[in-house]
Amino acid sequence: MIVIAVGSALGVLLLRQAKPELAVIIGLVGTILIFLMLVNGLSQVISSVNGIVARTGLASELFVSILKIIGIGYLCEIAASICQESGANAVADMVILGGKIIIMVLAIPIIQALVDVVLGVLPNG
Repeated sequence: MIVIAVGSALGVLLLRQAKPELAVIIGLVGTILIFLMLVNGLSQVISSVNGIVARTGLASELFVSILKIIGIGYLCEIAASICQESGANAVADMVILGGKIIIMVLAIPIIQALVDVVLGVLPNG
């Protein structure tokens, strides 16, 4: 993974002045290759979360929402970095804003479940 990252970064650095469109493609290919290498670790995380869900008895939808939130955060960060690297800073800012809005929407059920737990623990009137 490190070799791909350093190779991609060097390729981008060397080609940025001469062939900027090729530099963007090399950066994108490097990013995709690294992501594909990390898929195995991601499957281990999902497996661990499934074990936690089974032990706690909590709604699996909450954990799925948390994983979605984490995934959206990472994907938006990667997409924004690619946009910035290609010089589209305004697009990068909109990707980040859009990701934050999607994360807020996905967090609503988690917040509601937390409120329900807190209200269930409080003594009645």
